[in-house]
Amino acid sequence: MMTIGEKIAMLRRERNITQTQLAEHLHLVPQTISKWEVGNGTPEISLLPGIAAFFGVSIDDLFGVSSLAHAWDVVMKYSVLRDDKSFQEAEECLKSQIQTIDASLDREMGDREGLELERIELEGLQMHLLLQQSWESAKRALEIAESLIQRTQKMPYRLQRLQLRSMLGYSRRDLLECEAAFREAPGVDTLQVYFEMLSLVQNYEKLLDLYHTDRDVAALMRPASEGNVKLWVQCASAARQLKDLELTESCGEAVMKYGTADDRYELLWNLAVLYKEKGMDQKGMEAKEQLRSLLKELAVNSYWYEHNRHAIEQL
Repeated sequence: MMTIGEKIAMLRRERNITQTQLAEHLHLVPQTISKWEVGNGTPEISLLPGIAAFFGVSIDDLFGVSSLAHAWDVVMKYSVLRDDKSFQEAEECLKSQIQTIDASLDREMGDREGLELERIELEGLQMHLLLQQSWESAKRALEIAESLIQRTQKMPYRLQRLQLRSMLGYSRRDLLECEAAFREAPGVDTLQVYFEMLSLVQNYEKLLDLYHTDRDVAALMRPASEGNVKLWVQCASAARQLKDLELTESCGEAVMKYGTADDRYELLWNLAVLYKEKGMDQKGMEAKEQLRSLLKELAVNSYWYEHNRHAIEQL
């Protein structure tokens, strides 16, 4: 396929235009045009509409192939190879073509309706590419999680495994397995995993129904203690999702007494959100002040700190 530099050289010769004339039109030096034509560089994206207009052709004509066809080619290449290099190539191609269309639209060059339709197609390809990458990344992460669980059996890795499997579409089967594991061996760990799975599928009603009516759950959660406080955190979060302020505050009592700084922060965040939604300004201000104070105690990096500090102010 002809490179863009070769295409420019061909168009220039066909129209009997010198490198100097094209350079003057683009406010460049002739040596730059020469480099493009011999393959020692390519035009910046912002120059493409001007080059196309100068020769009286479309931007697609400069590339010698439909931009959409080229975009499909590189995206399908990643679909087959699934490697980082192919992903980067496809990502850069889509970004470049979208930027080129935006430049044309800004300068009111070309068929506006056609360009807008092409941009939509390119954005659809972007979405497809990112979904593929997410799927591939989730599979890789799941392999790591499985390995870590085999070696450590730590709860954070078990919960992350559930999240990853949910992303990959295993939620229904995993939910049944988590429920069966809890019924076979009722314990804080198996209940925490079951609660997490219910939260992942957003079945907050079921989670709170267990909290209110299930004898095994009640035996594990009462009395509240450091050993079962994570269950109270999960119940408080589910109550917030259902906008049940009374239950969120009730579960919060155990969290504030026995929870870690991270647990208390999550609980206060849930309360602050509910207070704002219900117009309870005074309580909302008190919760925000507690969040500000607690944020200083958390062992977090500067980026996470600034992000959450800003989020608190937006409440």
